[in-house]
Amino acid sequence: INAQCLKIIESGMGAMLCIGESLEEFEQDLAGSVCAVQLKKGLKGVSKEDLEKVAIAYEPVWAIGTGKVATPEIAQDVHAKCRAIIADMYDEEAADSVRILYGGSVTPESVDDLMSQPDIDGALVGGASLDSAKFSRIINFQM
Repeated sequence: INAQCLKIIESGMGAMLCIGESLEEFEQDLAGSVCAVQLKKGLKGVSKEDLEKVAIAYEPVWAIGTGKVATPEIAQDVHAKCRAIIADMYDEEAADSVRILYGGSVTPESVDDLMSQPDIDGALVGGASLDSAKFSRIINFQM
C-alpha cells in the first residue's frame, strides 16, 4: 500500500489511503491500534509537503457494503487518534490540515451525525452514490 501511495504522489496525483479494522478486531476493541499501524505504514516516506496530496479514509471493513455504520462516537474516536498520530509523525499544522473521511456504509440516515463530529472531514460514499436521491441527501447533509 505504501509503495502505491508513494508512486501515486510521485506521479503528481492525489492518493486516498484507506484504513480500517475487521469485525474481529473491532469486537476485540483494536480499531484504534489497527488503524494506527496501517496509518503509520501507509504514510511512511510521505513528506509533510506531500501530505496535502493524501486523503485518509477510515473504512471499517465490517461496515463496507453491509449497511452497518460505526457510531459517530466510534468514528470520531478513530479519526481523533489518526489526527494525533499525524501530529506525532509531522506536526499539529499537518494534523489539522489533513483530510480524514469516514467511509463505512454512509447513508442519508447516518450522514448528519457523522459529519457533526469535529475530526470527520467528509464521507467516502459507496453504494449510496448509485441512488441519486440518497446521494443528494448525503452531499446536502445537515449539521
